[in-house]
Amino acid sequence: MNKILKKTLVLLPVALLAGCNFKYTYNISGLVISGGEQEDLDDIEDAGTYDIKVWVDDRIVELTKSQIGQFVAANGGKYTINATIEPVGEEKAASSMLQDVQDGADLFCFAQDQLSRLKVAGALSRLGSGYVNAMQEEMVEGAVDAAKINNEVYAFPITADNGYFLYYDKNFISDEDAKDVSSIIAACTKDPSKPRTFNFEARSSGFYAASYFMATGCYSNWELDDESGKFKSYDDNYDSGNGLIAAKGLKELDKKGVVVSDSHASKLGESAAAVISGIWEYEVNAVKKLDEAGMLGCAALPSFTVDGNSYHLSSFDGYKLLGVKPQVDPKKASVCRKIARFLTSEDCQYERFDKAKWGPANKAASQKEDVQNHKGLKALNEQHQYAKPQGQCPGSWFTALATTAKAVTANSTDAQIQEILANYRAGLPELLDSD
Repeated sequence: MNKILKKTLVLLPVALLAGCNFKYTYNISGLVISGGEQEDLDDIEDAGTYDIKVWVDDRIVELTKSQIGQFVAANGGKYTINATIEPVGEEKAASSMLQDVQDGADLFCFAQDQLSRLKVAGALSRLGSGYVNAMQEEMVEGAVDAAKINNEVYAFPITADNGYFLYYDKNFISDEDAKDVSSIIAACTKDPSKPRTFNFEARSSGFYAASYFMATGCYSNWELDDESGKFKSYDDNYDSGNGLIAAKGLKELDKKGVVVSDSHASKLGESAAAVISGIWEYEVNAVKKLDEAGMLGCAALPSFTVDGNSYHLSSFDGYKLLGVKPQVDPKKASVCRKIARFLTSEDCQYERFDKAKWGPANKAASQKEDVQNHKGLKALNEQHQYAKPQGQCPGSWFTALATTAKAVTANSTDAQIQEILANYRAGLPELLDSD
């Protein structure tokens, strides 16, 4: 690429954000070529030695060390990378970066719903058209959009598996039972000598409670202010007639001793016959043992019935992203982006599936036979048609929804549920000022 690069690099002072929960803002402009467009790919002389901090889930710390070693080897000794790989999961990584970008990781994984807030905090580098065009070719549908704000891309998709589905023990739950919430509950109590539980956090976690509301057509959309980092408006109909239907569906989960607020698949084979959780639970020993015995079931979420009408449980459908922090040194910025691209390549994403069963966002890796035949990822793919993209919202919204779901009991009347939903609605304005 014969492009004349105009190296415009501005480091803005680290400063407190007034009236905001972010501790620091840390912004650096990227390399810009003449004509005002970003460079296609990092095409500068960046050989050298670099100290780089990387935050990843503890399950892939050693694998990430190995993959960065592969990156160095693939570049023929051009780079010496002194990488510090720290076990910091996606949720903690995002919150830590929001609090202190300057001391945060150079590369870090996070869930897509944190994208806007991380961008506002100055924690993410904007990617040039070369990277974006390559990712559009290489990633599964929707993956690049998950990393996009106002048509600009700020991260590399690393997984396409941030959703949930149904695990079940075929010793107790048949494939037909698995299609319906009532049938699952009934199967758990079929044999009094071996009672089992249905583990589902829909009455204790907003992340799971939303599955009932989205199933009936409810929505809660939040808009973030790009300058302050606060949410400035919302469009929510959870207190509508559809919300009443959803809440009435939650009533049958108020069965103490049968339905348990838990999402750990490790309870399968012990106390639980069915668990709703994500692919992150697939590698626990209980799941492995059931799988080896041929008694593990994985399926899309079940349906529930209210007033004679059936509704298929929805879910959040999301991606995990790999972010690159802006850098003072343009050469280090270039190398960090190259490492991020390498870590989200076909081979690295497939290796991550092989070692940790993470679902690839890379198209070629996702189409490999063993990925396609993986029970958990196949169930997640089946659930995809009922799922909704996980957008931006205050973290406190999940708490508010969990409180609402918990308030609905088996004996709640329609009038009482409407009052519960009205209270939920009345509390929404306060969430605009929350984290």
